[in-house]
Amino acid sequence: MAPMAQFLPYSAARKLVRDHEVDPRYQKRARSWLIFSAMTEPLRWYEKLRWGRRVRATRFEEEPLFLLGFGRSGTTHLHNLMWQDSRFGGVTNYQASMHSVALMGRNWLPKLLAGQMPKTRPMDNVAVALDGPQEEEMAMMNATHHAPLHVTSFPREAPGFYDRYVTDLGRDAEATEGWKRAYLEVLQKATLLSEGKRLVLKTPPNTGRVGALLEMFPEARFVNIVRNPYPVYQSMRNMYRKTLPGAVLQEIDWDAIDAWILHAYQVQMRKYLEQRELIPEGHLIEIRYEDLEAHPMEILEQIYTTLELGDFDGQKDRLSTYLSSLGGYEKNSFEFPPDIIETVNENWGFAFDAFGYDREEVAASGS
Repeated sequence: MAPMAQFLPYSAARKLVRDHEVDPRYQKRARSWLIFSAMTEPLRWYEKLRWGRRVRATRFEEEPLFLLGFGRSGTTHLHNLMWQDSRFGGVTNYQASMHSVALMGRNWLPKLLAGQMPKTRPMDNVAVALDGPQEEEMAMMNATHHAPLHVTSFPREAPGFYDRYVTDLGRDAEATEGWKRAYLEVLQKATLLSEGKRLVLKTPPNTGRVGALLEMFPEARFVNIVRNPYPVYQSMRNMYRKTLPGAVLQEIDWDAIDAWILHAYQVQMRKYLEQRELIPEGHLIEIRYEDLEAHPMEILEQIYTTLELGDFDGQKDRLSTYLSSLGGYEKNSFEFPPDIIETVNENWGFAFDAFGYDREEVAASGS
């Protein structure tokens, strides 16, 4: 397997390999990545020459709806539900995978890729489709070296590299400008591919970027979804263990990855709690995953009403059909041994009070 950023421009891929050490075991993987990037560079040049001016001129008729929430908190489920409304557009799996050539290939690449797309995600068995929704962070990996998820190739660079483009965004002028320029391009291409529809965007790192997003889109709407911290931690650990080995260019220290998960939640959720007051009244709604799962139609109607997203009644039939289609889906099941409970309590204790969850206690052992 290879790094996730297969269509990253050659200069950006070269910079990442030059600036971050590639371990001997993965030298062949890195060379294959660079060779493929160099071979496909003419396609990216053509895309820029053919579509660059139109992309830069693209404007947003309505500012985006951002779905916030730390990873594994139900953001994908919420995204898939919102995607049932045909009035919304967004970044698709196709664009995320092929961002740098997505416009030139939109009439033929999907047919070529259709048979190569996995049917489900490896970490949770959620169904995926080429024209289904994807987080824009995946497209950013194929757009620029200024993308935090490049730590999936260089895990030793976390948390520093990751935080630079999330909770520390704004401190480094060059990094911030590079991220903003690429992010705007991703959203402009998504708008073109969505034929001008309002974008519904889901990417967990945005939970720590509320201030930066408001600078770019002052009238944007936000939904923040939270989940009980115990399954969030276990699910994140499971996700990285299933996805990282096929993408890395550095040896994985799983203890360091677990420490990064703890750190990322702390800084992102605290940053969100600090910055949510910046969001104008009526532009934010906060929900819990457990409530969405138990009462999806009621929670969705609250979202539409609070954020003034338009008619909800007209979406009920399509949503009901989609929800019925999930009947056979089985979620991952996790246990929470004492060491996990203690770890979460010690590091994420603030979240129980902030989001209204009950803290579990480890039973004292007998003498």
